[in-house]
Amino acid sequence: MTSKATIGSAAKERNGLSPKDFVFIAVFGILLFLVFMVFSIIFSANANLCWFTHTVGALFAGTVFMYLAYRVPKRGAIAIMGIIVGAVGLLMGMFWSGPVGIVVGGIVADLIAGDPQKRTKTKLICAFAAFTFCFWLGQISLILMMGEAYAEMCVQAGMTLEYGQTLVNSILSPMGVVTGAATIAGGLVGGFIGTKVFSKHFAKLGM
Repeated sequence: MTSKATIGSAAKERNGLSPKDFVFIAVFGILLFLVFMVFSIIFSANANLCWFTHTVGALFAGTVFMYLAYRVPKRGAIAIMGIIVGAVGLLMGMFWSGPVGIVVGGIVADLIAGDPQKRTKTKLICAFAAFTFCFWLGQISLILMMGEAYAEMCVQAGMTLEYGQTLVNSILSPMGVVTGAATIAGGLVGGFIGTKVFSKHFAKLGM
């Protein structure tokens, strides 16, 4: 199936989202969050690498996102996933802007994916890249709003001042542009990998 082939044959929205769909969205939304969290733990060990978490995490999370998109090809499913993931992030102690970015990312991704009857692989790849970028943007937005004060907030959260300052310097320097571009690239590649992983599986199901 080429990128021009629609996913619409799998959609047929069947009177909207069912209770079973909501359960599936919740399970895979949490799984998506856990994938990113694993890489967050790994990359957070070094403040200079922290903001590349989304780039690398997306390479693996894209498969989870695509499975959800194929399994529940209905309008609103991706947006609801974003709300669930954002809620989980908030409960896990993320600074508030991160969950906001996730929720916005889910809504934007759903809009980009568009009508379930007219979705293509290309649209879904771009949707995942947008979700990943909004996730990253949400997390770094506090630095853009607070500047140096963000480092003090990190101290209050139990980090060292040096660690917090490094996070600030990374975003307020040209490296911030690099990490942003890398995040978009990671989302595109991760989305592409996700479609490839499930291509044969869904082809067999006639999707």
